[in-house]
Amino acid sequence: MQFRTLFTVKIFHPYYSEVCKDFDFIVPTDNAQLLKNGKLLAKVVEGKLYVLYESDETGQASVPLIGKTLRIGLKLLNPLFSNFTVLDFDFDTLRPLYSNSTTPPILDAAKAITLVGKMFSHNLKIKTRPVTLILKNFKGEVLQTDTITENNDRQSIAYDLIEKDSGLYSVEESNAGNKETTNFYSDLELLRQGIFGLIELAIAESFYTTPLNTPPPEFVIKFAAKQETLKYYVVAKNYSETDLNQLNISDAGEEGRSQIISFTKVLPAAFSSKDIPPTLLGNGEAQIVLFKSPEKAVARQEKARQKIQLKKNGDVLIPHLPQPSASKGNADLIVQLSKPKP
Repeated sequence: MQFRTLFTVKIFHPYYSEVCKDFDFIVPTDNAQLLKNGKLLAKVVEGKLYVLYESDETGQASVPLIGKTLRIGLKLLNPLFSNFTVLDFDFDTLRPLYSNSTTPPILDAAKAITLVGKMFSHNLKIKTRPVTLILKNFKGEVLQTDTITENNDRQSIAYDLIEKDSGLYSVEESNAGNKETTNFYSDLELLRQGIFGLIELAIAESFYTTPLNTPPPEFVIKFAAKQETLKYYVVAKNYSETDLNQLNISDAGEEGRSQIISFTKVLPAAFSSKDIPPTLLGNGEAQIVLFKSPEKAVARQEKARQKIQLKKNGDVLIPHLPQPSASKGNADLIVQLSKPKP
């Protein structure tokens, strides 16, 4: 008896210079039984999910699950994730569904779904009447049809999936050429887990026939880092206007990254509504100046950039200015300077 890798799932985030470990992989109970029946093992190592299958000495699977679909919940472990990540969905109501329905070894673009239990209500999007609603399963089979008229008008309709399998469902609304489709995913167990998203992977025959010297299919869920304007608010105590005019911020650059083009100096009178009000930065005795990078020029990253320097008349005052940490929802940074009174 031996085990070979059927496929892997990893998270890629450019915020991290190494592995992203912000997620766990949750296998619901019914799929855990499917893994057991197919003699599969699911292991998470360094933030990456490995699904292994039992095989004989020739590499043949003991119990191939060709055509079966594995359902996996993506559980967010880092509560600060949204501070540095571009999120394409309204996570108050929607979740991403990642699947390989088009090309078996490649994930499709994420589909927006509403995660529900076995019973749920759908709020109608089309306001005119009559409107016809059709509930379908993932195979496109019609499960229920309702027509809402002015006589039986309502703003929502309830559905009961207690006798149905967990999975993807859709509600199609149609009226006089108008059509609206809403995707729902029914899984009470994962709903209770408060998952970030779902992964549905159909097991293709090719997964079991990957040559020994060829990497197995690797599914990659990709995120993007937020692009921001880097702002340094310099609060200088006992600095004259002449001293203030001699301050500037420049990027000396470092190996492995491109330079931030430039920093623009902005005096308090020219602060915009998006900037921190000067009255919140000083008590009236300090000189204040803002240095900002071009709009959305800087991508968030875990490792602080080096050699972004505060200088006065060419002399380096701070060789490595701070960078926004994961706990910050923006890139506004306050730098305090002080010198003895003359």
